[in-house]
Amino acid sequence: MNTLTPDLNNLPQQLKKHWGWFVTIGAIFIILGLLALSYEFFATVFSIYFIGALLLLAGIAQAVHSFRTKEFGQSALWAVMGVLYMIAGIVSFTQPIAASTALTLILSFLLIVSGVTQIINTLNNKGFPKWGWWLFSGIITLMLGVMILAGWPSNSLWVLGMFLGIDLIFQGWAYLAIGLALKTVKN
Repeated sequence: MNTLTPDLNNLPQQLKKHWGWFVTIGAIFIILGLLALSYEFFATVFSIYFIGALLLLAGIAQAVHSFRTKEFGQSALWAVMGVLYMIAGIVSFTQPIAASTALTLILSFLLIVSGVTQIINTLNNKGFPKWGWWLFSGIITLMLGVMILAGWPSNSLWVLGMFLGIDLIFQGWAYLAIGLALKTVKN
């Protein structure tokens, strides 16, 4: 057997020692989800500013990198990419509504792909304890992505915070249920 591929038949026994991590991650996701639902607009704005800061930092790093590797022959291209990252970061701060609209569209596609992937992975691992929770979580994630896409762009100011909160809560419950099930797995 390939050592890089886990033995799926013994996966629950292998993960039993980590059941507490599943429960902890589940609890953290649920708490973060409840906070996001309580402050939808602020969760949306915070996510825009956070992503803007990351884009700005990535752009600066890319631009610095472009000047430090002139002999590689790609410095102009890397400089342009760095500037584009910085512009996207600055737009996130100066035009948060436009950034929220674009990010809402991107999030809808991300949730759709994530939901489909989670559903496929769950159906391929039905032997996992409480696998139905992961399937349910994948279905909810897929539905959230479709709902965002259907209401776009008018829902861009609140949807990021609200749907992020809902998704975090359902993923949290899935992790929590699996962690508690792993605790009771027989060796």
